[in-house]
Amino acid sequence: MKKIAFVGNPNVGKSAWINTLSDAHFKVGNWPGVTVEKKEAIVTWDDQQYHLVDLPGIYALENRENEEAISVRYLENEAVDLIVNIVDATNLARNLYLTLQLRRLQIPMMIIFNFMDEVERFHIEMDPQAIANALQIPIYPHSALDVKGKAVVRKGIMRHVDDSVAYLPCICSSQQGVYEELVIELRKRLPAYQKLRDEEVAWLAYDLMFQQPRAIKQLQAWNMELSVAGVENNEAQYAYRYINEVLMKHVQENDARWQHTRKADRILLHPLYGRIALAFVMILLMLWVFQGSAPFNDFIDFCINEMVMKYASAALFFLNDAAKNLILHGLIAGVGGVLVFIPLMMFLYFALALLEESGYMARIACLLDHPMQHFHMSGKSFVCLLLGFGCNVPALSAVRTLDHPKQKKITALLVPFMSCGARLPVYMLFAAAFFKGKKAVMILSVYGIGILLALVVASVCARCDGFRDQVIMVMELPPYRCPAWQVIVKKVSQEVSAYIRKATGVVLWAMVILWALGYFPEGRIDTSYIARFGKAVAPIYEPLGFGTRWESVAALPGSIVAKETVVGFMGQILLQENESEFAPIAPLEDAKQIAFAFGFACRKFCTAWIPHPIQESGDETLVGAIGQLWSDSKANARAYSFMVYILLSIPCVMTLQALRREVGWKMMLLSIALMIVVPYLTSFLIFQLCSLWL
Repeated sequence: MKKIAFVGNPNVGKSAWINTLSDAHFKVGNWPGVTVEKKEAIVTWDDQQYHLVDLPGIYALENRENEEAISVRYLENEAVDLIVNIVDATNLARNLYLTLQLRRLQIPMMIIFNFMDEVERFHIEMDPQAIANALQIPIYPHSALDVKGKAVVRKGIMRHVDDSVAYLPCICSSQQGVYEELVIELRKRLPAYQKLRDEEVAWLAYDLMFQQPRAIKQLQAWNMELSVAGVENNEAQYAYRYINEVLMKHVQENDARWQHTRKADRILLHPLYGRIALAFVMILLMLWVFQGSAPFNDFIDFCINEMVMKYASAALFFLNDAAKNLILHGLIAGVGGVLVFIPLMMFLYFALALLEESGYMARIACLLDHPMQHFHMSGKSFVCLLLGFGCNVPALSAVRTLDHPKQKKITALLVPFMSCGARLPVYMLFAAAFFKGKKAVMILSVYGIGILLALVVASVCARCDGFRDQVIMVMELPPYRCPAWQVIVKKVSQEVSAYIRKATGVVLWAMVILWALGYFPEGRIDTSYIARFGKAVAPIYEPLGFGTRWESVAALPGSIVAKETVVGFMGQILLQENESEFAPIAPLEDAKQIAFAFGFACRKFCTAWIPHPIQESGDETLVGAIGQLWSDSKANARAYSFMVYILLSIPCVMTLQALRREVGWKMMLLSIALMIVVPYLTSFLIFQLCSLWL
């Protein structure tokens, strides 16, 4: 099996090429002994297996910190057959420095000039073949999204994997004479017993140009004294000088690409205007997520609760009541209550992918770096927290990219305060049931409470030595890019697929267990085991408002498995209590209704941005059933208290596992303790204060 290492600077498209070459049949894990993600794939081309490994992004081989150490150790210690050096073709001056260092490893190498579509868009003229000749390395100018480029690169890997290479140093024209004199002098004076290859002599002469200690010690071991004229002071500066020399000859860059970026950054990175723009962008994205997805959520809700339930009920006529109840109210109602919010997840992950692919996510980190310094965090920490609005698990995985251990701890501790997408369906249901016409405002206020409490916890932690750290953020700001829709669609599809797998996996089993607890021992929900538990524990939650109904209390244990189970559980018990007869079976008429409902959803989506009262679902839906939980004057306060409790309660087991993996058991237990105390106190204060005005 041939081992192929994909190497390059961060964010140059290594993962995109792994995805492309492996047809997305890759596996993701962690590198041994560390929490850094490892992406790899094994492919077979022409009866030969190739092991493709995506190494963490690295700027130079001398870097031995964090993720970069993994890449350096791998290249030095593993038997790599070919290095595929991914290079951002729009930023060759920075990317090629690593290329020059990789040549010294004497491992066969090929270069892929990625983002060639942007090179063409910005009219950057370059001669890849001339650059390849200067570097003595074959170059393949193809973007990862280029279908034709996939076949060319694959053939290139197969062609170069068995190359025999002897890379010589790259020398500036002004230093060529000094270098050649050194090589000649070394050959004359080398001890007779030393049989060095040409490339070894060449690199020894190169090191002597910079008075490298390893080269001087080698001469001392041979009892040689060699004076070097015109010695260079800094090898890195010299390498960049060589790169600039090559690029000046073979690349003519149009500065228009950066002109647009600079003009935009004058506003978007301004201390005042930039933050106003950020707030505006966040409001727009939230409206996009809530208003845009609502019609399609209603459409799927109609398909599951009206059509699927009706046909499933008719098809299961031969089963006894318990089995039929399990399928209808355990599986379909439970999992269906989660699947209803697939459009919501799609809109949410689309918004996050848009921020990341456009280059604005890096600006958010830069813009908020100074405020985050007050909490001993950096702008990168804010990006981790922002990812938490999608899902806490990848947000915790992103914590590993932070540079300081204490910064990682405090950021990981705050991630569960960010309301993940799994909690959003709960807010949507309760806001629709109790805050008609004010749904978006109430949901945004819940998000705001999570952010506010995270800042309070951060302020407290910043006073403790275990979290206090002086943080300096170093982050590259990429140019603004028009997002590649193929990349966004792939990211959204991966996240939504994970959501569906979760709904049909862990949530499915949780729903079966919760159904059993709600059905046995007598087949009645009000005398079931879960009802007994809810009624026994409810007095503890009465000061929080929602403890007057055992259903809301009984929904809490399942939320530790997955927050989506709250929606499924409510669907199980409330719709079962409000069960009505299904309409007669009429396939043709039902198909017309589904088509009409979809068209109506599309029309509502197109008009969702026009201010108008939002029409809520009827009493026969889950929204209507939830609206009947409380009917007194404090009903809205009770519902809002429940929403806040769900926001701050103990996160799901997968988040707890990610916490333990990233920052250890102690921090996980501290997070659990916080998520027990903070939600109770917060919901208590909210309900009691609201009760004063009701």
